[in-house]
Amino acid sequence: MRITSVTTMKDEAPFILEWVAYHRLIGLNDILVFSNDCSDGTDDMLDRLDDLGLIRHYPNPSMFTGNPKHHLQVVRYINTFSRLRRSDWVTSFDADEFICINTGAGKVEDLFNDMPDTDVWSMSQLNFGHGGVSEYTDALMGEQFHYCWDYHSNFFTRQNKRGTKSMTRMAAKPVEIRNHSCVFDPAAQNNLIMRNGSGAHIKDVDLSRDVKSLLHPDYGFDLVQLNHYPLRSIDSFLLKRMRGNANHDNADYGIKYWRKYDFNVVRNDSIARWIPDVRAMRDDLLKDPVLGPLHRSAVENAQNRIAGLKQNEHVQGLMAAINRYVRRNPGILAQAAG
Repeated sequence: MRITSVTTMKDEAPFILEWVAYHRLIGLNDILVFSNDCSDGTDDMLDRLDDLGLIRHYPNPSMFTGNPKHHLQVVRYINTFSRLRRSDWVTSFDADEFICINTGAGKVEDLFNDMPDTDVWSMSQLNFGHGGVSEYTDALMGEQFHYCWDYHSNFFTRQNKRGTKSMTRMAAKPVEIRNHSCVFDPAAQNNLIMRNGSGAHIKDVDLSRDVKSLLHPDYGFDLVQLNHYPLRSIDSFLLKRMRGNANHDNADYGIKYWRKYDFNVVRNDSIARWIPDVRAMRDDLLKDPVLGPLHRSAVENAQNRIAGLKQNEHVQGLMAAINRYVRRNPGILAQAAG
């Protein structure tokens, strides 16, 4: 069974090895990564992982077209790949997202085996706050970030919803792969089975469009959730702000974005069972004579960049605003600290 994933990356070097190790371990065996405008060694690390047969690394076509909408350029490009049509399953997700399987041994095949009639699995984002972590360290995501949104509360002004990415069975014959989901011919929708992360059959979703979110009560997390770490630590958030947005070059990762995601309401350690295996695989990768030095250089570079950013007056203002928000909105962190 070939399970293909598609991801865009820019300046993710310190985080790559964990992300690749984890997703290889849970069963993604055809990881396609498209990079653009990297300045922190990301390209070199991806090239070496490609050499080792762990991923396939391509330049983002945006590097040729000059179009700053990097995600959208990849989406258009991958639809020319005949090999994706020969995959059994295809999904698209980001470098700050981890597919977390909550059934069986925690592998994607366990999800598929649970309900083999499924054509589309909709994986809803479980958004993690910064969890009280201020400094950037070279530790695993699952070791550092434990606090997130709860499964069902409304964190939006108007609609109780969750962002979603989908895994699609290619034998169902989608007409196009999109960023969040595949899309189908409207005439074929009645013959498709789409399930949410709890395995419920979702019938009232238009699969002829890119499904970007599900409204309550249609989303679920019992069988699969998409752990989303949009902030990481406060220090790491500064790196994200410097990197910029993959689709909107004028977007600003400022305090508004921080307030959108930094809800530390409950503790969720569903991904924790993978920490020993991920650490072991990452340690093996660090023994590679090329990857090891590249990763250590990426960590040092991240630390230096953070130190430099903290000297900037505007960044200091953002950090002050973040720290004020954190003090006033501790969530469950106040109980954890006590």
